[in-house]
Order: sequence, then C-alpha cells, then structure tokens
Amino acid sequence: MASFFPNITLGNLPQQFLQHIQTLSTGDLLQYALIAGGASVFSWPIVRTAPNMIHFNDIDTYNQYVIIQVLKYLKKELLLLKIREKLIRFLRIFKVGTKYPKSASLYTNLTTQGSLLNITDFHEAYLRRSALQPYFSKQSVRKLEGLINSKVSKFLDRLDGMDTINISRGFRCLACDVITTYSYEKCFEALEDPAFAPDWLLAFESLLDIPPFAEIFPPLMIFLTWLFEKLDRATIRKISPSVSAVLDFTDQCGTAVRRQKSRWDAGEKDMVTIFAQLFQDDPKKGRKASTDSELGADALLTVSAGMDTLGHTLTQATYYLVKNPDIQSKLLSELKTVMKNPKDDVSEEVLEHLPFLQACLKESLRFAHGAPGPLPRDVPPSGATIMGHYLPPGTITSTSQYLYHTNPDIFPEPLKFNPERWLVEDTREQERYFMPFSRGARVCIGLNLAWGELSLTLARLVRRYEVSFSDEFKEENMQWKALFVPITKGPLLVNVKEREE
Repeated sequence: MASFFPNITLGNLPQQFLQHIQTLSTGDLLQYALIAGGASVFSWPIVRTAPNMIHFNDIDTYNQYVIIQVLKYLKKELLLLKIREKLIRFLRIFKVGTKYPKSASLYTNLTTQGSLLNITDFHEAYLRRSALQPYFSKQSVRKLEGLINSKVSKFLDRLDGMDTINISRGFRCLACDVITTYSYEKCFEALEDPAFAPDWLLAFESLLDIPPFAEIFPPLMIFLTWLFEKLDRATIRKISPSVSAVLDFTDQCGTAVRRQKSRWDAGEKDMVTIFAQLFQDDPKKGRKASTDSELGADALLTVSAGMDTLGHTLTQATYYLVKNPDIQSKLLSELKTVMKNPKDDVSEEVLEHLPFLQACLKESLRFAHGAPGPLPRDVPPSGATIMGHYLPPGTITSTSQYLYHTNPDIFPEPLKFNPERWLVEDTREQERYFMPFSRGARVCIGLNLAWGELSLTLARLVRRYEVSFSDEFKEENMQWKALFVPITKGPLLVNVKEREE
C-alpha cells in the first residue's frame, strides 16, 4: 500500500498479529479500533494499521490531533465539515449495493462457518438472505407478538419470588426461547432453568475467549475442530465439559432444523419454519438447497446472534434505568398511559407511539453497540479512492460502530445515558451515526424481531416491577470487551418488587 497514509507504530507488523495484539491479553477486538484511533494523533482521520489495512476513525482525529495540531492552519468549522463529508463517503462501503465484500480476514475465522454471517461472496449472500428475509420482515414479526408476549409473561412470572436475579442470563434465556420456538417449532425451554443457567449457557460463557484466538491461530483451531469431530462425546466431556456442552447445543440446533427438513421432504409443506425456502432449490434465482451443514450453521447463528445481542442490549437498558431513577420514573409514567395494570400485555404498535420509550430503546442500543469492533471490508477489483487517495484491490478497510456511537460532536457527553437526546426536533445527524444493526446490504437480518422483543420486554418489565441492584452487584461488572459482540465483565444482579399499581 502506498506510504501516504499515516502509519501506527506497529503498522509494519503482519496484519494478523497487529490486529490481535490486544486480543492476546484481553480478548478485546475493540482494542484494535482504539489502537488505530490513537494512531490518528499523528495525522488525518485515516490510518494504515497493517501493511494491507487501513482504519477510519474520525472521533480520535477530532479529539486529539486535528484540533490540537491543525487548528492553527484551518478553521475549526471547515475542518469538521470536511471530516463529516469524508465520513459519509467512507460509510458508503456499507450501503446497499456496495461492491466491498466482507473480508475473509475476519469472516472465515468465526465459529459459524457455513452460515449467512460468514458468506463473503455478494451473490451467494443475496441468495441465502433473500430466502430468510421474509420471515424477519416487520409484517412477519407483528404476527409473532402473541409468541413474544407469552414468553415475556413467563419470564416476568419467573422473576416473582426470586432473590438475587442474574437478569443478564435471564434475558438470554428469554431470547433463546423466543427464537427457537419460532425457528424450530420446538422451544429449548431455557426459561425453565431455576437460575437461568442451563449448562450450554454456562459453557458458552466459559469459552468466550476462544474465538479471538481462532483468528490468531487458524491452523490450531482447525486442528482442534478436526480432533473434536473424531472423538466421541464421552471422551470430549472428560477433556472439557464446556466444549462438550457447546457441541451438544450445536447438535441440538442442527438436529432441530434437520428434523424439520425431513418433515418438509415428506410433504409437510404447511409447517412453520424460517428455513423453508432453504430446504429446496430455487431455479429462478439459481439457488441450490442448503446442505445439512449449512442448515446447521444458520440454525446455530440464528439462536446465538439473537441471544447475545438482545441479551446485552436489555442488560444495558435495565442497568441504566436502575442507575437513573428519574429516567425510569418518567418512562413508567408514560407506560401507565397505555398499560393501566402492571401485568397488562401490550402490542408493539402501541409502544411505537410512546416517544420516551423509543428514546430509551435507542439510547440503550447506542450503549450496546451491536458489533463494536472493526468490521473489515475488502476493496473491490476496481480499486477505490478514499479521501483523495487510491486504494488498490484487496486492501482491507475497517471501521468501528463504537467510535461513531460515542462521537462527542454528534452525541454530546457520549458516555451519559440520556434518552432526551433523541427527542429534539431534528435527529437526522444522530440517526446518520446510529448503526447498532450495521447498515446496508449486510444489515442484521433480525433487526425487526430485535425491536419487537426489546420494546415488549423492557416496557412490561418496567411497568410490572421496581428493579434495584442487588447487594452482590458490582459496578465493574458492566465493563465490557468486544468478542465480536460485547461481553460484560460480570452479570447484572438485581432484585425486583411487584408494583402496586
């Protein structure tokens, strides 16, 4: 790559080692973005972070070098205008119809090989996505309100009478039961566990630091995967009970979807499953039916993605509402206008018209960040020009949602939970920087379902219960690191009390 890009101190190291130099000690992919951001103190808001990688970071540029060093040469207003223009230009990499494919540097090393998430080819991704998309449309999600509300009711009923509640796990169990019931017509019954702690959930938690190492040492992970495939489950259980539990859960997902496929092949075409179109060829589009391996991968992705992101967002929302009783009180007052009794059900359509609830949801999503670490994309064969500089084909570009969500120029006091920021007359600038589900052609396919679960769960939780931190809860628990998705240092532990009215 041409040398005109400012270079971070370790920018000449092989990309793989540089990108994960923090991962070795913390497992935190976000640290890479922050390292790249810190490099911009030396120049403009685009830096070379490895021999074939650039990282765009307007936030650190604004906060550090640009104002401190360049202000004496340029007027502040002109500079910020240029940064905004270049940022929007850069974000076109993620637009619908983009020619920038997902980079194999990340997406071939994730643990959901064969799933929609891992597909880097545009056409193949379109074919797979178009088969699943109808089941996650807003219209389809509205038909699920009865299912979602029934699971939320079960979750809320379970809270009644519990002492110290690990509500972080509870939210994940809720999300699991919603998506498995919808996807497989078979609920995994995670909410039945007395402590919201099924074996597979504890196993996933204990193995969270493994995926980053899979990116650093792909051959080792390939070998371990091959080895575990050869060993019987009893032997694996002796070596690592956690790995065994995760494999059992993976098998459970794969078995559920293959059972559906068998029923489909036997002529049961009226069954309810999000995978129906993947069971068969689509000659018009040129799409082949998914293999059993691909079905299993998408089945695992569907469940795990919904659990992690939804669970984390609800955890953030609950934490900040408990921490800010004035905000919670205002939200409760609004909810009472449409939910007269604490145990009332409610529809998403009704909740959409509650401005303060919607503001709280957006602010919670801003703090949750979706996938906060770098999301690499490859420059297409035609090459690309960014900020007036040509990038050759195959150059890896990356950016981070976290940096946009915490931009102080767009979100003043970005680390303050402030729903009021979404209630001003003009929020176009905030919306432009708001990307909790990513954006463009590869936007999160489950965003409508996520909105539905978030709004119904948070509204009904706040309306029914007074929530407080338990004595065992520590503030440091809410510190998080990015293992593709954010993972908090510890759980949110709460106590609940039924509201009287």
